[in-house]
Amino acid sequence: MTVYPYFDIRGPLGDNFQFEVKAEYVTIGRFEQWNDIALNPDPQQLISRKAHCTIEYKNGWWVVDNGSVNRTFLRKMPHEPIEAVQGRAQIHEGEAICILGQLLEEGGQVFWELTFHDPAVTNPAGRRNVFPLDAFLEYDWTQARLYRIEHGYRQELQRLRPQEHKLVRYMAQRNRANDGEPVLCSFEELIAAVWGDESSMPDSDLAHLVWQLRRKIERDYKQPQFLELVRGLGYRLQLRPLD
Repeated sequence: MTVYPYFDIRGPLGDNFQFEVKAEYVTIGRFEQWNDIALNPDPQQLISRKAHCTIEYKNGWWVVDNGSVNRTFLRKMPHEPIEAVQGRAQIHEGEAICILGQLLEEGGQVFWELTFHDPAVTNPAGRRNVFPLDAFLEYDWTQARLYRIEHGYRQELQRLRPQEHKLVRYMAQRNRANDGEPVLCSFEELIAAVWGDESSMPDSDLAHLVWQLRRKIERDYKQPQFLELVRGLGYRLQLRPLD
């Protein structure tokens, strides 16, 4: 019997399988090479290729929609209507994440359903919060200014080069459009955002830009907590939404 949380997964075409959640961060999307949980076949291409949504442990288990076109939904109880996830939603025993899998000719919709089960009654100790209590970032969209708040002291980070600020502003915009929740931005879209759609810059140039930016925004750039790498997929910028 598993001691890990797991999903019972049922597809629109009758596919059934289980996935054990052995990490604090799990991606869900269409393709197996880019996601921990691959929902395929997806002949109508309704599911995002990379990280349609993610599962995260941060003082409880959460599902986070990654700004996907067809959204992510949650069913609280069997046979109840589904509700769209607004940025993020906590998930509990027996609840199901629903992702659109098929549009029927007569106008109906069929969903992938990922029903969550957690054998542990209590949460494991030693997990980190979504935002550290003593440090976080804020981005003022109107004034185009980035701040780090640490131990109650608010400091503007002023030494950002144009490309660094362009990266921050783009990722902040993606978060704003996702109800303030951090969005996983792929390497390709970040390169396009910084250098233009026709750019052929390699991923190594983006990695170097991130390294330079981390030296300015992180408390310890060797252990980044604000600009996170999701290996093989892209980066997320952790920002606390402005009040």
